[in-house]
Amino acid sequence: MIVYDNHLHLNYDGDFLNSVKRFVKEGGNFINICNLPKMDNPYNIEYFREQYEKTMKISKLVKENFNIHVLITIGPYPVDFIKSEEKLGFENAYDLFIKAIDLALEYIKDNKANALGEIGRPHFHVEKIIMDYSNKMLEYAMHEASKYKIPVILHTESATRELFAELSTIAERAGMEKMKVIKHFSPPFILEDENFGIFPSVISSRENVKEAMKKGTRFFLETDFLDDPSRPGAVLDITSVPRRYRMMENLDREFFKKYVEDVEENLKKIYGIMDL
Repeated sequence: MIVYDNHLHLNYDGDFLNSVKRFVKEGGNFINICNLPKMDNPYNIEYFREQYEKTMKISKLVKENFNIHVLITIGPYPVDFIKSEEKLGFENAYDLFIKAIDLALEYIKDNKANALGEIGRPHFHVEKIIMDYSNKMLEYAMHEASKYKIPVILHTESATRELFAELSTIAERAGMEKMKVIKHFSPPFILEDENFGIFPSVISSRENVKEAMKKGTRFFLETDFLDDPSRPGAVLDITSVPRRYRMMENLDREFFKKYVEDVEENLKKIYGIMDL
């Protein structure tokens, strides 16, 4: 049975392999490792190349030390655009981020990573011009990813029905298959009239999982674990997803059986994984 966390970060300076050990001990066996921005000096393409390659090295070490499935997600973190713009100006920062998107896509096309992300928009209020550039980059990224059926994982402001509708419209303009557009840190918006075809990756609090279970099985669970020594267990602890799996099984075994079957099917559809 696949026990899958769709979005977490690992850090050489954090608990790193011990964190994965705790995940495995709780019954987890499949993770998606997303690159962790350094939040300093995002002023040239080497900043992004270093992030991507570090994430790939971390993933390699995890696979060498544990018998688990690992996906890799790489891409330019949206908040970095603000710092880049302050030093480089809007047009130069935009050009840099387009190069960073293209570089990530090259790694993915070479089968060194699996998804483009987390990309999108800052999660807090910003000037309209920053939001406009962010949307322009997002649509470009979706358009390019769609050519190769590459999934994208989105970082945005807090999700609402209106936000999902907007993301759905951007995906349509870009020619992107909505199933392959994953909203990271999603609330339990499982129904079509809540997510408009975008795929929800639900932050795995107990309340979110219970609410999601009332609506259907079309969702992944995630922790957004940061592996940050200064914030132990943030955003949620790495053990949370396996524990939520057990909670679902205890609450409703028939639902749980259908859910784990659909997770496997959705992993195949979204990430193109066939050897599960």
